[in-house]
Amino acid sequence: MKEIYISIPGRVCLFGEDVDYMGLEVITLAIDNRINVSGKITNDNTIRINLTDLEKEIEFENKNQSIKSKKDYVFSAFNMYQKCLPKSFGAKIEVKSSLSMGKGLSSSSAFCAALVAFFDKAAGVNSSDKELAKQAYFAEVINLDQAGGMMDHFASVLGDIIYLECRGQYNFERLNVKLDGLIIGDTLKQKETIQTLMVRKKEINEGINWMKKIDQNFNLLNYPIGIVKEEYQEKESVGLRRLLGIIGIRDVVRAGYDLLKNNGGNKNRFAELLNQHHHIQQEYLENVTTRMQELILYANDAGALGCKLMGSGNGGSFLAYAPNSEEEVMKIINEHGGAAYLVQQDRGLEISTK
Repeated sequence: MKEIYISIPGRVCLFGEDVDYMGLEVITLAIDNRINVSGKITNDNTIRINLTDLEKEIEFENKNQSIKSKKDYVFSAFNMYQKCLPKSFGAKIEVKSSLSMGKGLSSSSAFCAALVAFFDKAAGVNSSDKELAKQAYFAEVINLDQAGGMMDHFASVLGDIIYLECRGQYNFERLNVKLDGLIIGDTLKQKETIQTLMVRKKEINEGINWMKKIDQNFNLLNYPIGIVKEEYQEKESVGLRRLLGIIGIRDVVRAGYDLLKNNGGNKNRFAELLNQHHHIQQEYLENVTTRMQELILYANDAGALGCKLMGSGNGGSFLAYAPNSEEEVMKIINEHGGAAYLVQQDRGLEISTK
């Protein structure tokens, strides 16, 4: 084996932002914006990585590397496999991407999964897809002390549309449905994912602790939203507001699963759930910017059936569902200062060697 090629997609979270790291369920779709990694084995004890799109190069020796920041993705992934690599191992690696960064499309998770897949193959470990997704999660979240869950890693590695239980054994189900008319609407404002998620998780846990004080039977999996809503109307705390958002999204995810599992062709119902999801994010998580909401209203006027924020929010992108009105919706988003492009449902992680 002299060369290794990795290709992995970004993802759209159809239903389930902010609930994966709370142990709930999500539904994701892989998109045809991908990260491609090609590497030649050199056996000179040096790893050189050319991040083409960032015009940046990283060079280091084949030994354990110090982690100095929450974005040391390369070193985190490498360190997980360093002891399994031959002592003489070296590589010249080139990374190219058509996946936008900081836009809620899982660019960092896809990048970590691509790196993990490369070093896993180079070390001869040959992990399963599910194991690679878990290893990518460790590389990005556990090793770097970040606040996210495993949703993004599973979504990119497995591809297409999956329903994923983000707890226990991380059971997943592939949903046999094909969606079209999907548009990314970019606000052209970067979001700060790491800090946002850390604060939000803290606030959600404050709400959980409050509910456990008044009801020891409280749990996120099946507690009725109505009881939490009554408590929030009385107390109006930030923690309870965030918790209402999480439980509301939980219920939308489950309705989305029933729809896509049994009647994926019901476009109006799918759009209705997207809009409901977005309203919850806007009302209870308060992470929809005025700029994004303006673009969404324009998209709706041009024929989008449903729109929702993607990712952690406070910037980034939204998803517009506009079957048969794609050109009109993209045009109006672009005319009003955003950037819109069509995406297609795509396959998952691909690994090949020479």
